[in-house]
Amino acid sequence: MIVNSKRSLSDCIAELRACFNEKKFLSVKIEKATRLQIQNRWIQKFYNMVSKRSGQPRQDLVNHCKYHYGLPILFIDELERAALWRKAIKPLSKAERLKMMENTAVTSLFNVKECSDYIEQLIINYVDDYELPEKQ
Repeated sequence: MIVNSKRSLSDCIAELRACFNEKKFLSVKIEKATRLQIQNRWIQKFYNMVSKRSGQPRQDLVNHCKYHYGLPILFIDELERAALWRKAIKPLSKAERLKMMENTAVTSLFNVKECSDYIEQLIINYVDDYELPEKQ
């Protein structure tokens, strides 16, 4: 479970309590997030800016970026997982695949390097069209 807000923390605690009450024994492994908050803020500002300048709905832009730039980064070292993913989504139309991104964790699973690679792809694919500031 990813905990990135007070709400998700409360949900996590509630789920832990429920599991503990049922089984009375749990094994929990906590991993600290490895992405930088500045990366998250930059990506959100990027989505807002491009959406505003292009007139494209923000969620459509997010879905497009996650599908076309995020998934290849996420699967770069996981060829078996990528093959399973492609097989599962093959019957879907392009519109359905993009819509599916709304409920698919992609960028939230990135580490710092993967997130940097994603930002680089966003810059490469959008900076000329929207005169975005260079990545710092």
